[in-house]
Amino acid sequence: MTLAGAVGVLPLLAGCGGQQPLLVISDAVEIPEETGWSLEPGVEASDVRLQVDGLPPGARWSEAEGRLDFTPDFTQGGKSWAITFTAWSDDVSESHVLVLTVLDTIQPPLPEILSVSSESEHTLYEVVQTTDEWLEAPGWAGRSFQALITVPHGGLAPRSLPVVVSLHGLQAELENQGGNDRIRISPHDPEASTWWGYAEGLPEGAATGDNLPFTQRRVLHLLAWVLDNWPQADPARVILKGGSMGGAGALCLGLLHTRHFAGVSSVRSQSAPSFHAPTRKEELEAIWGTEAEGLDDGTGRSAWDTLDMGRALLEQPDAQDQWLFLRHGKDDQIIHYGTVTAPSPLVGSGFYERLQDLGVGHYVVWDEASHGGDDPILGADWWDRSWDPMALLRADQSFPAFSGSSLDEDPGDGTPNGLQDWDEDFGYAGQSDVAGDSGWSGDLAGALNRFLRWNSEALVDSWDEWEVPLMAIAGEGEPAPTEAYPTLGDLRDATTIVEVDVTPRRIQHFRLLEGEQVSWRFGDQEGSVLAGPSGVLTVPGLQVDDSWQVLALERLP
Repeated sequence: MTLAGAVGVLPLLAGCGGQQPLLVISDAVEIPEETGWSLEPGVEASDVRLQVDGLPPGARWSEAEGRLDFTPDFTQGGKSWAITFTAWSDDVSESHVLVLTVLDTIQPPLPEILSVSSESEHTLYEVVQTTDEWLEAPGWAGRSFQALITVPHGGLAPRSLPVVVSLHGLQAELENQGGNDRIRISPHDPEASTWWGYAEGLPEGAATGDNLPFTQRRVLHLLAWVLDNWPQADPARVILKGGSMGGAGALCLGLLHTRHFAGVSSVRSQSAPSFHAPTRKEELEAIWGTEAEGLDDGTGRSAWDTLDMGRALLEQPDAQDQWLFLRHGKDDQIIHYGTVTAPSPLVGSGFYERLQDLGVGHYVVWDEASHGGDDPILGADWWDRSWDPMALLRADQSFPAFSGSSLDEDPGDGTPNGLQDWDEDFGYAGQSDVAGDSGWSGDLAGALNRFLRWNSEALVDSWDEWEVPLMAIAGEGEPAPTEAYPTLGDLRDATTIVEVDVTPRRIQHFRLLEGEQVSWRFGDQEGSVLAGPSGVLTVPGLQVDDSWQVLALERLP
């Protein structure tokens, strides 16, 4: 048994009647925040399967390697989790509970409420965050940042409300975004750090020292404080959203800190700092240091590389379990469309392409919108009228990720179509009020994974099986304005079967070993498939129509 970084380990030999014990494991472990820890449970018999339940957010169990890895972040101190290990071999089984406690070793100043006002549907709290050297560059420690929190009125049951964290765009002011259906958190990034952070050496002189995620820490600290102080806030239903700079921040926070967020909505955002316009790069270099300097961001990389979200998807398994809504405009002259379609220099492929290839949960929409406007032909919100996927998502529940749908339009690959010359600030964007003049390759407007639905209330995720009802809606809307455009709303030709690949994501119990065989059924379709690396499984080519049918996966002996 390996207990790296453990404090106060109490050894225990767990027995199973008169049988040889299957497990050698501890009763309790204490670990500090921001410290890597691993556990390799001792197994005293051959051909033993080992299931692990009750993991803290951010922990990963690899049955193939027989190791549990966990690095608690600074918001998880003072909390404990009862982790259940269940082992079985032949007809013998045994369970043991390990209580894992994270010590509260990092204690930034808590936010404070400055004012409270009651509005028609909600209460508005104006909050101030005072920083220390964990939340701020040392030379700035002690500064204060404002934030807004809105909480709906009414007698609310504990953990009954979703939470939305809204990240503002460049130079935007804080806005009261309250309503009666969810708790809303609006933090502030006045340094325009793309919701990342800045170099330790600021504010004196040029950016020096490490370039650390101070802004991300402030957002996570504020979120943790809200979850601790408003019992109606559901920590498993936290949604992260933003547009422009806020959209880039939502992508980065949502993929680098997946444990905290059930889903991400990112609109008109870039997917890697290397895609920024020259003037924006200069602004970031002043607080991050240059790409060539490569100031360490605390991971051994430069933030210029860490914030390449294609890299995050390739290298961080947690990121592949996130669900994303993305919207971009081909006539965006602030953050050009190539940021999600052109290959990034770091990973050699486009962000949309990487989502599809890896089977990451996503719903992507693009059109000829500008940075702040709508498509000149299709208008606003043309792609959907009856679905809020964010209402289905939970951080503690699995979901089906769709990819390769036969109804997907072509987003292009970042190359030109000949209609516009390249501009270093806005790529091949055309004029926002002129239809059909975009210089980017691919269809003028379209979507990836449009019309596809799942029912999370009927989802089954157990050791033996995984099930979820699926359908492709064919509902109300308007026909395409011309052949160059998609339909509006939920209008789909119901006679067309949608063929799509499905990857179970954010698995809680139905974890597989690489090479393990699984049978599947979907209506009158059936087959078997082998789990790939890290136990990820994709069922290819499901034929989905406008009736609910259950995709059922079963582990084979």
